[in-house]
Amino acid sequence: MRFLVMFLAHPLTYVVMGAGILLLDLFTGPMLKFPILFVLPVALAAWFCQARLAYSLAGVLPLGAFLVGYFMDATTDITANVVNALVRIAVLALLAFFAATAVQLQLLVKVLRGRLPICMWCKNIRKADGKWEQLEKYIIDHSEADFTHGLCPECMKKHYSDWVDEKRSGATLPEVPEA
Repeated sequence: MRFLVMFLAHPLTYVVMGAGILLLDLFTGPMLKFPILFVLPVALAAWFCQARLAYSLAGVLPLGAFLVGYFMDATTDITANVVNALVRIAVLALLAFFAATAVQLQLLVKVLRGRLPICMWCKNIRKADGKWEQLEKYIIDHSEADFTHGLCPECMKKHYSDWVDEKRSGATLPEVPEA
């Protein structure tokens, strides 16, 4: 598995893959072509390597197919071949864009999954090492969430009812003596 990841992360993999598809087009003759296979190196390069490489392959591979077609079959209309090459470039560039965008979005998403052991009283979370951590800190460390604290009306009434009642009645709070 580790070898496969290293193999997929190397840019030369996709260059060789694209060259192999162009050679397949060259050796099969003008009646049998494989432009749909260009999707593989472009999408995989965008996903596992670099978006720049994927865009480069999206432009180079259809141009290579155009040149193979031009030299292999001189009877076809040059205008149709140019239009086909431009359409392939546009479609493959769009594919590279979507694949690269999906990778970027996947990097932004951190998701908490599974069951979290939580104290039923203080709401601390038990980590894998057995230590307990405050809920907010655990979520900040394991996701992209951030916290801002407030006070809901029920807790305000429960914990600060005296202060709220005095504030509503217009009474002033007692002064704190200076030390």
